[in-house]
This record gives sequence, structure tokens and C-alpha cells, in this order.
Amino acid sequence: MKYLPIIILAMPGAAIAKDTPLYQTDAFGIRQYHKPAQVIRGDGRIIETGPYGNQQHHKPQHQIKGNKVYQTDAVGNIQYHKPSLTLKK
Repeated sequence: MKYLPIIILAMPGAAIAKDTPLYQTDAFGIRQYHKPAQVIRGDGRIIETGPYGNQQHHKPQHQIKGNKVYQTDAVGNIQYHKPSLTLKK
């Protein structure tokens, strides 16, 4: 049991998917701190964040699934009756 923390520390990010933040910038590439940002989670969910990095679950969320982006509810269920976007390659 005493080796469990060592094993967990030896796997840097192997089992944990990291969130990728998306920030709004101006024409010069400077981050706009007063505007909302988004986070793309490891499972493909796009969640809006506040100015301090807190996830805003009450705001509209999206899910990337295949080559489509669907709108989801606060729990993460895809809302198929709402419009979706198709990503082109």
C-alpha cells in the first residue's frame, strides 16, 4: 500500500486527461481577461469559464463527437433537437 503514491506519481498524465483552455485575444494576440474563455475537457466537452477560471456549468455547453459539435445540457447529455455544427477537414 505504501507504493501506491509512487506509482501514481510515476504516470504523469497517462490516466488523467488535461483540460485545454481557449482564450479570446485581440488583433495583437493579447489575452482579453474581461471576456469569457472556454475549456475543452478530455472527453470533448466545451465549457465556458469565468474570469477566474471557474467553469460556468449553467451556461450553454457543447460536445465534440466525431466531426460534429452538439449542444449539451448542464449534465452533458447531447441535445439532438438543437442545431449542430459540422467540422470540415
